[in-house]
Amino acid sequence: MRQLEIENELRDVVSRIVTQVELSTKQGRLDVNLSLEDALIPILRAAYNLPQLVNLNRRQKNFPGIDLGDDHDRVAFQVTSTTSLEKIKKTLTTFMDNQFFNTFDELFVLTLTKKQSSYSQASLDQITHGRLGFIAQKHVIDLGDVLAKVAGLRIPAQERVLNDFKIILGDVKAYLDFTSSDTPSSHALTTNLIQLRPPTTLYVAELALDDKHVIHEARQRLGFKKHSAGKSLSVKLALLLNGCDDDAWVRFEDRIFAFDDITCSGLVAVVDVGSIETLNLEDLLASGVEDNVNLAKQLLAAYVKQALKSHSVFFYREDRSFFFKPHDPDDTQRKEIWRGKKKSTRRVYERLISQKDPTKTAHHVHLAFELSYIPIAGVWYAMVVPSWLYTYDGHRKSRFHDKLLSKQKRLEFNQTVRNIVRFLAYFLSSTDTPGQDGRLFGELIELTCDDALVEGQALGVDSQEGNDDEG
Repeated sequence: MRQLEIENELRDVVSRIVTQVELSTKQGRLDVNLSLEDALIPILRAAYNLPQLVNLNRRQKNFPGIDLGDDHDRVAFQVTSTTSLEKIKKTLTTFMDNQFFNTFDELFVLTLTKKQSSYSQASLDQITHGRLGFIAQKHVIDLGDVLAKVAGLRIPAQERVLNDFKIILGDVKAYLDFTSSDTPSSHALTTNLIQLRPPTTLYVAELALDDKHVIHEARQRLGFKKHSAGKSLSVKLALLLNGCDDDAWVRFEDRIFAFDDITCSGLVAVVDVGSIETLNLEDLLASGVEDNVNLAKQLLAAYVKQALKSHSVFFYREDRSFFFKPHDPDDTQRKEIWRGKKKSTRRVYERLISQKDPTKTAHHVHLAFELSYIPIAGVWYAMVVPSWLYTYDGHRKSRFHDKLLSKQKRLEFNQTVRNIVRFLAYFLSSTDTPGQDGRLFGELIELTCDDALVEGQALGVDSQEGNDDEG
């Protein structure tokens, strides 16, 4: 009986909202949607299971093209009182021009009055060009569609949604009753720290190199132009001369350090085999000697650098960051499948065509990231800092890199960055980089705190500064 009562009340309230909006529209008040954006958030959160949906206009005034967004589940909404095809096309055009498909996988256009019976899918496809899966029949919705979603919720959830709809109609008493709960709750905060499980044993051996001879041979056989080389470069050249392209090592005081068994790697060609011995990684940390700790960090960095090569992720020395490249040089884009709350894809590389000359490439866009290694109480962590790299040939930085990066950063807000960190953590943990007890990369570290802290009640921070893809 209670179920039927709620359904009847919901239909009545929604019908009254639609009537009010239609009346406002006829009076020329087309901005009625602005007053409803915040009130619709808890309803859409429940109906579409988007717990982190927020008002984007509160993060950035007059946010272009979309009003509400959940970066975590990558869903965005445009709320409008206009139902025309032209409005849908304008929304899509703004969405695509701002490349919001890198942040959101789905876009819904929510009309506050009854939507049209149909929309031209072909005209919409001409705007999205396959970069966004926007199907008018599914993604253009009205309050009737939202109500259908609500009908599938449990009775307590439907009651909360009913109260939210009443808020929209100005039922202040229902709002006060609904928000009177003092039940404390907690909130999980995701950091950008990934726990590492590096190999516990490392190998060390004395170098057996004649640097001058290596330089001479490199000039003859590798086309090396210089007459001298640094100590580490000499080792690299010697390895290349022996047919080994391995970067998972560190040279320190005429010795080579590596996590891989030197006797079973290409490094055996450049060391005194009789001098090979093993050390314990924990002993380096426990020594308290700064050089030993730095050596461990450098070795971890070299180890990861070598491992990621096989996944077409390379190290850009100038920025000291990693960047994604296509698996095949002829590919125009690269997408990676990953799983957050649900299975998603993220674009990590794209070759953009020049608008002036379609036969030429404007630049290449690479998702990039920095990794730094931190030991805390005997446990290793990698700190991930995402970024972007713009190249003109897929290898070398474009002269427009700084300008393009600045533009991209302006389009990103905190949750966008957090989602990229989540993707990178997933990607790294899924690589076949061996470590202690299996893989090297573990999960992102999460911290739990009271919602009061998240909402800034104790720290005085903006509650909206703080929380797939594609990318």
